[in-house]
Amino acid sequence: MAQSEGAAWRKFLKPVASGLVALMAAASLCLQHTGSTSTDSRLTAVEVEVKNIQSWRGKADDLLYEIRSDVSFIRGKMEGGK
Repeated sequence: MAQSEGAAWRKFLKPVASGLVALMAAASLCLQHTGSTSTDSRLTAVEVEVKNIQSWRGKADDLLYEIRSDVSFIRGKMEGGK
């Protein structure tokens, strides 16, 4: 009798376990897709920031070049006046 009871439980639990596995697989795929979309949007935001920083850096490099040139000119004038 105990063996037939165990067989009945296994027969009952087999579709439940299969359904649970399918549910977990679907949930895993859904989470991966959601995570991928989130990662893509964050990566796009980072790329935009990098482009903004690069354009700012180019302007800063030009400004620093002009400052160095002006300082060299002023230094030359000061040393020439001595």
